[in-house]
Formats: sequence, C-alpha cells, structure tokens
Amino acid sequence: MRRRIFSPTLLAVTALIFQSFTSQAQTPAQSDPALRPTLESAFQAWRAAIASNNLAQWEAATAYSRQIEIRNRIVSQKLPFPQALFDDPIGTPGLEGLIALGVFSTGNTATSTYFGKANFGAADGVAVSDNILVLHFLREEGVWKFDNLRIVKIGNDAEILLQIRNSDFSFLNDIEFQPTAQLPLVPQPVNTPDYVAEAWVDATGYEVTIEVNGHPTGTFTNIKRSELVMGGVRNGQNVIRLTTKRLKNTGAATPKVEVAIYAASDPASPADRVYHYRPGASIEPVITENFTVSD
Repeated sequence: MRRRIFSPTLLAVTALIFQSFTSQAQTPAQSDPALRPTLESAFQAWRAAIASNNLAQWEAATAYSRQIEIRNRIVSQKLPFPQALFDDPIGTPGLEGLIALGVFSTGNTATSTYFGKANFGAADGVAVSDNILVLHFLREEGVWKFDNLRIVKIGNDAEILLQIRNSDFSFLNDIEFQPTAQLPLVPQPVNTPDYVAEAWVDATGYEVTIEVNGHPTGTFTNIKRSELVMGGVRNGQNVIRLTTKRLKNTGAATPKVEVAIYAASDPASPADRVYHYRPGASIEPVITENFTVSD
C-alpha cells in the first residue's frame, strides 16, 4: 500500500494546533495579569528572531524542550536545520488589535490568551476570522521563554462570543486555555533517518501511545489521525512499542485500534506501508514488535 507522507509546514515546526472548542475542565492555575507584559515581551522576542532568521536569538527566546522538539521534527523529515525553520511561508501573528483575555501561571508554566483576528499571513482576499489565540510559556532558570501557540476555533459559538462581549472570561478555566501542570521532559535528539516515516492511527474508544526505536511518536486519545515518526525509521530492523488503554464513556459505537507505519526515502516520494497492527477483539495493553524496512 502506497501513500504520500504529509507535507512539512509551520504547523509542525511551531506546534501550531487548530482544534475545536470543548468543555473539558481541569484545576486552573492562578490568574496572574501582572505577568502579561513579561510574557508579551518574550513572545515579541521570539517573533523578532523568526522574522530576522536569527538562530541565536531564536534559541534565546524559545524554551529548550521546544527547541529540541522542533529540531527533531525537521531532522526527521530529512530537511536542513535551521533553514527549514525560517523558510516556512506561514507568518507569525502579532498581538496588535487583539483583545487580551487572561493570564494564568503555575509559577513555571503560563498561558496568555487573546481574542480577535490573529493573522498568520493569509493570502490577499482571504478573510481572517475571529478566533482565540493561546500563547504558552515555560520558565527556565528564572526566565520566561516562549513555548508554543494554539488557535482555538470558536466558529459561530454564540455562547462564547456573548461571554467575551460581556467580559465574562470564566471559560478560560477550561483545559484549552490553561498552562500545563509542569515543565515537559526534554526529548532526546534524533539523527537524520534512512526513511521519513508517518504513523497512521485509529484509536477510536482507546488511548494509544506509540514509540518507534525508543523515540515517542505521541499519545492518541479517541481519535483518527496521522503523525510524523520522530527519528523516522532505519534500513533494516526497527522496534515499535504500543501501549493501549480502553476509555470509558467515549460514545464510540465500535471501539478499535489500528496502527500503520508508512515510510519513504524523502517527503516528496510515495510511501510504502512497512508495519501494520490490526488486532481482533482481544487487544494487549502493551506490545513490542519488530518490523523490517529495506529498499
């Protein structure tokens, strides 16, 4: 079976995530509006580094764990680093004209959230819609660094729009707008792979965690999606580890797990399926299997 590896974009490079508004809740961090100027300064330093193609400034402004994750993602696609970081045509949004909604902090992680027309460099004639921009930050050795950003698409959600008009920002307690509970682990650097690889995952009614050759590919919760395999796959034997957990109350009519790995010599070439896991009714919670890739 052949398919195309997805094209690399800034969506991968800067961890920009488009997702629908949901109502999942978590214990909120503390509101900290006084922190906003510091966070905005950190974000502007990151934007300036991207605009000037300045690697040293980008490293100074970006959380270290995110630096490694971005480098790993670029290298895993057999692209040049840092050139690929600065070559992407998608722009970085400014904060001008956006409405500041709220800042939350745990002391080491923080979010600053805005509403309005965040412009990523849309083509002429393409309307920029109102959405919610969430900036994430990490505090390293006492200094706040930019981590990533998210756009939470609200569409025509009249309830959220009404809340914003009435300056009711209680929805910021939902998980989309809260900082992570703790600093993330720093990933291990990867080497340029023999093959660029993508995992196709169906985790309907399950949570599935994937590692390939010791590098985490991701955790997939009640979702169908594809994801870049960090570190790709190598010529010869490879090892995949799958951890699965059945979820309750997901509404999935037919829960299932299916995982496929596709590999190509480069992102522009057709990819071949090199691994396929499709269990029956009995799904082991943890499996480790070998698969071989060859020219």
